[in-house]
Amino acid sequence: MTALSRRRFLAGSAAAAAGVFHAPYVIAQSDFMEPVRIRMGYAPYISAGPYYIAQAKGYFNKLKVEVVPTSHVDGSLSMPALAAGELDITGATLSAGLFNLMAKGTNLRLFFERGREAPGWGSNAILVSNQMWEKGFRNVDGYKFAKGAKIGISSRGSVAHYLHTVGLERAGLKVDDAEWQWGLTPQVSLPLMQQNRLDIMNLPLPGAYAAQSKGIGKVATWSDELAPDFVLACSVASRKFLREQHSAAVRFSMAIMQANIEFMDAAKSGNPEVLKIIAENTGLTTQVIDETRPRWTYMNPDGIPNMPSIVAQQKFWRERTDLLAKAVPENEIFDDRAIKEAWQRLSEKNPFK
Repeated sequence: MTALSRRRFLAGSAAAAAGVFHAPYVIAQSDFMEPVRIRMGYAPYISAGPYYIAQAKGYFNKLKVEVVPTSHVDGSLSMPALAAGELDITGATLSAGLFNLMAKGTNLRLFFERGREAPGWGSNAILVSNQMWEKGFRNVDGYKFAKGAKIGISSRGSVAHYLHTVGLERAGLKVDDAEWQWGLTPQVSLPLMQQNRLDIMNLPLPGAYAAQSKGIGKVATWSDELAPDFVLACSVASRKFLREQHSAAVRFSMAIMQANIEFMDAAKSGNPEVLKIIAENTGLTTQVIDETRPRWTYMNPDGIPNMPSIVAQQKFWRERTDLLAKAVPENEIFDDRAIKEAWQRLSEKNPFK
């Protein structure tokens, strides 16, 4: 799952030649700065930090973009609204459900990578019960102790489903060697784990640290150790929006790109201004957010997708499960036109500096 390099991406390279990417639009547009309104769905977590930063610092306004946000507990819950035309853009975690929706002729496209579990940056913890910890599950190889273990998961086809499967197979086990318990939210899973009635679960930050501090379980390993550079989420829009509102998509991408840079810098430095912005929008304290550093989901500044990871995930759901009846053609998964132009414009003249 090695990410494409910027040089390779901008040049079009072999991936473009194979049809994975589309040719860029001509940048010269007389109406580029026409005021526009974008209806956007998002999940109110730390990973939405770049959006919070761009909004708080007026980056959208500077480019005459009005963002009308709608919060969803999970990015996947906004997908029906996007498919129905009630939203223009949303962030969504990669899942069997997302690929299914795209494959059903909804004409949706990924157009901006919105988070990957880069080495050292993975924000999804593998939490194990105290009993499993004592048994020896204390690192990425701990899945070898998972035979017969109870794995709690919210839904089939999810990020957690994928990660746990990777962990089991890495340890030489089969999927059926563990006992999967589906439909468990953290509110249900955590009490079960505390009682040693659940052995393994996936829990993002800061919830994982909170559970560990309460003695519920232990953080044994991380998503980036299981699947380095695993793409967690992308921005999604309809083909119609990307075609007819191209300048809006470009300007939206420019604002997020600048905010990505500041988000990643704050993950390293603990910039108080950024911590405060994220705290005000998530309802968490600045101390809690600060304590999760540097394990914030990695945001590639220019939105370049790790296509091998995206393609591999779809292949997994299509070939290894019964959750994806039809695959999206690889050249119809990701539309790179907006991010290519946005990055070029930022490189030539950054309006935020």
